[in-house]
Amino acid sequence: MKKLFTIALLSLAIGCGDDGKKGDTCGAGTVEQNGVCVVVPVDAPVVNPPGFVQIEHLGRPGINEALLITEAFNNGYNAAAPTFNGVDPTTLNAVVGEAKTVLRAVYLGVCLLNGVAGLTAAQGFKPAGLTCHAVGPAIFEADGATQTAESVTASQAYADAVFGLFEPDVLRVDTSGTSSYETLCGGTNVGLCGGRFLRDDVIDVTYDFLFDGLSGTGQTVKNPPANTQFTALVSDGVVFDPTDATLNVSSRSKGDPTNKQQGHPQVSNGFPYSANPF
Repeated sequence: MKKLFTIALLSLAIGCGDDGKKGDTCGAGTVEQNGVCVVVPVDAPVVNPPGFVQIEHLGRPGINEALLITEAFNNGYNAAAPTFNGVDPTTLNAVVGEAKTVLRAVYLGVCLLNGVAGLTAAQGFKPAGLTCHAVGPAIFEADGATQTAESVTASQAYADAVFGLFEPDVLRVDTSGTSSYETLCGGTNVGLCGGRFLRDDVIDVTYDFLFDGLSGTGQTVKNPPANTQFTALVSDGVVFDPTDATLNVSSRSKGDPTNKQQGHPQVSNGFPYSANPF
């Protein structure tokens, strides 16, 4: 990820029981207002208690950090509700436009690399499961710089489709089968739809979906450079345990056992499950 940041989670205990009076904690989907528990609509804007400011909006790790380049856009995104309800339309259009510009670049970059690796559209990587409309220099006009009309259309279609799968930025869970971070909704290639375990390599899975739709194309092509390129594209190179691959759930790389900056303390089997800090 392009940024590393620390999030301070503040807990505010405001008692409110099932009968709508103070005394116990408000139930799920409700919040204390003037001493009474009230239901919060799904599309309600963020309302912070006096003296508190929302500093992070995080459903899937790496989404807003990767798709938004402008720092002000990232800060505004983090302060908004998942539905962006209440956000000024002009600002919202600018933020969405930047995110889709990044996604268009992802699509065209993958299609360009397919050609560089000597792969046809059928053989090559399939961004979000979509077959590239063209590969290599064919995505450009004869001047080698201007995108063809087909490239503009195809990259925009990819950006619109992927943006709709990741926004609103919430975890979608398909309860019809076994859940994992790389589960596809309904068992089809329509987006990631699974819960998250502490050892899941969420960044590798996200990259794999964006660049290859979890299709495994890069792993099965009988071309060593393509396999090398696959790992370079879809893995951040960081693993849970560089010495025991069985602990690296969904990692696309094996890690480097000589790199002491890699690795993570073992998670706990009891609450709160996360490992002790270094």
